[in-house]
Amino acid sequence: MANLNYSSGSASSSNQSARQINLPTLKTLSSVTTYPFVDTHTHLHYVLEHLQHPPSSLTSYKSLRELHFPPNLEFCINVLCDPESLASDILFPDSFLDWRVQAKESYIYLAVGIHPHHAKIYDDHIEQQMLKILEHPKTIALGEIGLDYHYNNSPRDIQKLIFARQLKKAVELRKPIVVHTREAEQDTYDLLTTYVPYNWHIHVHCFTDSPEFARNLCDYFTNLYIGITGVITFGTAKNTQAVITEVVPMNRFLLETDAPYMVPAKLNKRRRTHDKISVSHSGMIPFVAEKIAELKGIEIDQVMNAARENTRNMYGI
Repeated sequence: MANLNYSSGSASSSNQSARQINLPTLKTLSSVTTYPFVDTHTHLHYVLEHLQHPPSSLTSYKSLRELHFPPNLEFCINVLCDPESLASDILFPDSFLDWRVQAKESYIYLAVGIHPHHAKIYDDHIEQQMLKILEHPKTIALGEIGLDYHYNNSPRDIQKLIFARQLKKAVELRKPIVVHTREAEQDTYDLLTTYVPYNWHIHVHCFTDSPEFARNLCDYFTNLYIGITGVITFGTAKNTQAVITEVVPMNRFLLETDAPYMVPAKLNKRRRTHDKISVSHSGMIPFVAEKIAELKGIEIDQVMNAARENTRNMYGI
């Protein structure tokens, strides 16, 4: 999750929803590749929060898929990582925010954990809500959890404490782990290597840190995957691009959007400011793959094929 302070019903959400939301056409999204794909990290409930107002007026995951996702999208892993999302069955029952509604969709799987932004309010009650969701058969990972020293929304010592607590819980429950790490390389590495076996399935999502950090993680953890988002299409994303060209082999990366954040740059090329696409969604995955193919000098379907196999190995879907 890239946003600083996102939660259901937040002021930032309502302000964005009040503006015109531009989205690419289904024809545009379907033109890149027909190879099957999975969005391994998204927040579709946040996407629908943006799109529930006119002119989109979307309030269901079925409509979102039919109207905006190309037919070769197979699955999405929807990540619940703030306290409201974990309690959504109580706070927003039977709405698109309700995690039970999400789990009923055939193409949606879930991951659940508490983001480091919210570490300072983590308690036994929140943990029990998390554990309840983890019991559902559609919940296939614990996360996103980790350390964020860029924003420091929670004190660093608390972030480390809660990260360790959730890591231990993931190992206890034998769940794959989704990691959020930003500007916290050494502490993230130290905690992972302390509490998680070397062969655990780990998805380090939306990777933006140094190539050296990626190399160290991949060398130590034999089943760790580096998540690549639309960030790789940005001209400023030198670290992420170097990770793909210099460090991560074809069998160690995953494709993700982290929607509604980080719209691939190509989709806004030649668009004026008022016409720019400001909300990403899972249908934009092919544009992430296209950039990886460009950087590696290979065909896009080689990237798509590798990512699809890596997703099976990481998540079993």
